[in-house]
Amino acid sequence: MKTLFIGYGRMGAALGDAWLAAGLIEQLSIVDPGLTGAGGDGRYTRLADVPDEAFELIVLAVKPAYASEALAGLSDRQCAQACVISVAAGVTQATLSAALGQRCPVVRAMPNTPVLAGAGCTGLYAGDELEASQRARIGQLFEAVGLASWVTTESQLDAVTAISGSGPAYYHLFSEALAQAGVKLGLSAELAGALAAQTAFGAATLQQQRHADFAELRQAVTSPNGTTAAAIEVFENGEKLRDLVEAATAAAYRRSVELSQNS
Repeated sequence: MKTLFIGYGRMGAALGDAWLAAGLIEQLSIVDPGLTGAGGDGRYTRLADVPDEAFELIVLAVKPAYASEALAGLSDRQCAQACVISVAAGVTQATLSAALGQRCPVVRAMPNTPVLAGAGCTGLYAGDELEASQRARIGQLFEAVGLASWVTTESQLDAVTAISGSGPAYYHLFSEALAQAGVKLGLSAELAGALAAQTAFGAATLQQQRHADFAELRQAVTSPNGTTAAAIEVFENGEKLRDLVEAATAAAYRRSVELSQNS
């Protein structure tokens, strides 16, 4: 698949490198102002320097403020056979399609940072103009870096953003707090951090098992009147942890909606 990346920062490079390694794309051209060298190796600092040829896939991985300008700079020939995938957060399909002049179908993707480790979550949305074969191919691309799920309405991407898009930061914050608590209990910062990180990894591994149920996994660790029960009682008192998580994700959701409306 002949592919053009517009933007090749951490997210763009994580996707492009993974797809190349998996053999899902063959020819890769990159446009990024931060690149060194240009021309002969398919790396360009400006979109205007890219040869005027047809691409099957165009990945937009720039900051949202530059998304429309970047797409408007594509030629008719570059768009003729292409599908555009945008990972620009908050930029709506209508805005992207308008910038393209309706010249090719657009897929919005909301990947999270664990795609950098091949363990990401990506929410995908496309309109009816996307062919079934294109949908299957794009799903395969994002399954190469983790879980890929299609949503049925564009507005659901705001919920995806609140749960998995921003979600890694929630887990990092909890691990940070757990490690700090370990230090207060007398552990070294290094040991407390290692315990928190490995425990998060182990818990996530159990959650990924087939037919895993979060509540059952929690209950399996929680012996009556034991140490875990004492901690869970604090978290669950008045459902304060659940209320806090609900309020936090609602705030992320509202902010995602605001960003989409302003795009």
